[in-house]
Amino acid sequence: MKQLSIELVASEKHHRLADFVVSGKSLMAELERRAHYLVPRLSSGRVPVDQRTRAHLLLEEKDDLPDGRVALYTCPCGDYGCGVVSVRIEDDGDCFIWSEFRYETTWDEGFDLLERLGPLKFEKQAYRDAILHVDLSD
Repeated sequence: MKQLSIELVASEKHHRLADFVVSGKSLMAELERRAHYLVPRLSSGRVPVDQRTRAHLLLEEKDDLPDGRVALYTCPCGDYGCGVVSVRIEDDGDCFIWSEFRYETTWDEGFDLLERLGPLKFEKQAYRDAILHVDLSD
């Protein structure tokens, strides 16, 4: 199983970002390596960490994209139509699983599968703790 943590990253353009880090590797850095320059949906300095975002990530609220997916990273403007990296999240009893990573916009037909990014399996309680204990205070 992978370990999920949320790490604050300083950014000149977007203030502080709450990045998803999987077993010590930044997902945002991996997306940038693939030429997708997005900000974490969990918090980008402009977008506060809120209960609704957490609820989507914990599957307590219906997914936020029409095809049953959850946005992890968005265009810095916050508009999903400009670009989003989304994932399918499953509750598998003892764990949460992220699979089918993809980049999509409403301007293009289709999407770009982000190969070799998943599936990622997280122990349920450690995952919940990481999502629920994000703190952007100084």
